[in-house]
Amino acid sequence: MTEPHARTRTVLGRHRTPATDLDDLAAGRVTPGAARRLWAVERSRRLLMLRAVTDLARRRAPAAPLPPDAAMDLLLRVDRVRPDVVADLLEHPGTGVWAVRALERLNSAERPRAPAPPLWAEVGYLHCLAAAGALRSGIEGTIRLPVHGTLVAFPTLGRVRLPGTALPGPPAVVTLRVPAAGAGPALLLTGDLPLALPADLRRARGPWEPSRRIAWSPRPQDPPLILEDADPYRDFRTALPSVTAPPLTGPETRDWHLLLRAAGDLLRERHPEAAGMLARTLRVLVPLPTAPRFRTASASYEEAVGSALLSLPPTPQDLAVTLVHEARHSVLNGLLHQLALHSGEEELLLYAPWRGDPRPLSGLLHGAYAFAGVADFWRVERHALRGPAAQLAHFEFAVWRAAVAETLATLLASPRLTTAGRLFTGRLAARAATWDRETVPARPGALARAELADLRAVWRVHHLRPDPAGTAALAEALRSGADPRAVPAVRSVVSPDPGVVVPDPRSELRRVLLADPDALERQARLATSATRSAALAEADVLLLRGAAREAAAAYRAVLADRPEAVSAWAGLGLALRDGGPRAAADALLRRPELVRALHAHAPGPTDPAATAAWLGGTTGGAG
Repeated sequence: MTEPHARTRTVLGRHRTPATDLDDLAAGRVTPGAARRLWAVERSRRLLMLRAVTDLARRRAPAAPLPPDAAMDLLLRVDRVRPDVVADLLEHPGTGVWAVRALERLNSAERPRAPAPPLWAEVGYLHCLAAAGALRSGIEGTIRLPVHGTLVAFPTLGRVRLPGTALPGPPAVVTLRVPAAGAGPALLLTGDLPLALPADLRRARGPWEPSRRIAWSPRPQDPPLILEDADPYRDFRTALPSVTAPPLTGPETRDWHLLLRAAGDLLRERHPEAAGMLARTLRVLVPLPTAPRFRTASASYEEAVGSALLSLPPTPQDLAVTLVHEARHSVLNGLLHQLALHSGEEELLLYAPWRGDPRPLSGLLHGAYAFAGVADFWRVERHALRGPAAQLAHFEFAVWRAAVAETLATLLASPRLTTAGRLFTGRLAARAATWDRETVPARPGALARAELADLRAVWRVHHLRPDPAGTAALAEALRSGADPRAVPAVRSVVSPDPGVVVPDPRSELRRVLLADPDALERQARLATSATRSAALAEADVLLLRGAAREAAAAYRAVLADRPEAVSAWAGLGLALRDGGPRAAADALLRRPELVRALHAHAPGPTDPAATAAWLGGTTGGAG
């Protein structure tokens, strides 16, 4: 983890954000000054949370085994000698995750469900922070620490794995004794034989498992990243501290090191602004289990600025673009802790091309900013690649360029942006508008347009519901042969389909088609599941191989058997666009939820393409 400057203090104060920061951050630049302001706000925020935890813990658990005052006293002693160490502990992403969890429990009247640790043990992470501060600064002291399972955490440093197995009952408590400088090793007293911590806490020895620091950049001044597999609050997605996962193996660590260095080399060579953002923003990477290509897992959290959870992707480009994406999320989370960019009203749920579920305005803002970085990465990278990799990069640029532009237009039309939010979003939109002048080769460009139409159509079928009365009137007009031009418009409203988060599998198949076309059929078979039949996968392959008429027939067959197959409605629209009635294709891609609703009103078996063609000639297709 990068060390704050030795003069860095942890005092509270006023924070100001100059307009130039908005300009720079919107353009993807994190200047040294902007980074200092971002981290100063995070330190103040987390210091306030530590104070709140301490005050509440005194009242809620006055007789707890680990009184918070003991930890705060030791932290204050460290701060007098090494304020930079305390600043670094406050900036540690695990501190933010833990503080939010602890405050939620301290403010809740409900008893947590087992196996949550007792409240005093959760609050005891404060003691772990103080112990890490004493070890890093060489401050003499003694402090008691909670044991989670068989692990004792030392945030930013690592953990001790105690011998034996975790026993049922309340968590154990151990004591750390840090001697005066030169008086021997620090000792962990466990009630049996004391465990001596190694003098060099960067190296594994005995029960000590250090946090791994990996130099990712060719520039020695760029701080390393912590590959965090030790901190119990590293995974903000879980309700409980992460104490059971084994540490990374040597080969796993080497894989991360090699790919991070390769990603860092290409970022510094071809994407210097993105590399600068990464160097000044990300501190911690939390490894996730390996995921298939084109499905790299990654996540960020507003109270874990500086951290990203991610699986190790197969190529340096994939890792580099994921780091850019998550670094931007961290930057925006930090900026939102300084300034309100939108009002707090979140009832509106909107379409976001990168998600399968409806998103609030805040989600659109986050996604637009993160994927602007993704689009800009592929804009540059596509010219450095050759063959299928270049075709795929052109496709990614074309998709995210258009997705970001569409989303920014939605944001700028919203009255809920604040003055600062409108300035930031406008600067971002001005930057993104320059990408429209760049050309994309015909094949990846056509696939990108199909991808964007597909994503929206699938989303609409999942999450929009046409007005029932209007749909019934439209269905009656269809049955009676009424003039379609006289039919009034039918509006649709958002009704989220729970459980739909990731985009449709056809998105992955388009990428496979460009990167490794021989693997398309195999990957389509792998995408089959209880909700996605083999017949639908075969139709997808026909569509992507360019057999539009055969694909349309295959999608019709799927819908005749399973009209609830959401993806097939959009697939049929795409197939008809390339080889069928244009009116039917337009209706299926623009109002697929209404075509589906009309089809459900049919008195008997009907051709969904015929229903769509009729709808395509009505004003009822609007809305």
